[in-house]
Amino acid sequence: MATTTFSGPIKAGTIKNTTGTTAGSNIKNTGQVLMSQSFSFAYSTEGSATDTTVVIPANSQIVRIDVNVETAFNDSGADIVEIGSSADTDLYVNDVSIAAVGKIALGTAALCANWKDIGTTDIVVGYIYNGANNDATAGAATATVSYLQNINLS
Repeated sequence: MATTTFSGPIKAGTIKNTTGTTAGSNIKNTGQVLMSQSFSFAYSTEGSATDTTVVIPANSQIVRIDVNVETAFNDSGADIVEIGSSADTDLYVNDVSIAAVGKIALGTAALCANWKDIGTTDIVVGYIYNGANNDATAGAATATVSYLQNINLS
């Protein structure tokens, strides 16, 4: 299957500029296309801050972060994940349990303020998986970061 790469941001809609007052005729109706990038991690990365191959473009707004736990993490203590930048691994998600299989939609009021506009430079997404006793023998998950590219809400 072929892939297509665009130099974003990508906008969709039929009216690019507002020239009047009639919806559907002459009022701008373009909007940003939601972008997503994913990375996987496993119990074997326990305790190590790790950069991913996910890079969020400058001035983007993060709108959602999901973690899909495929295999429960089984440290004998608490199992948590943090997601952020390579320099600050809990910038976007802090201490979320990944001890059970399933989808976890993430975001807290305090951390979502960091989602509004990631800043003027691209961000390499980083994470850390921590088990309380550093003895996990199982665990696998995929995290997906969804964002609006270069919306520039700062």
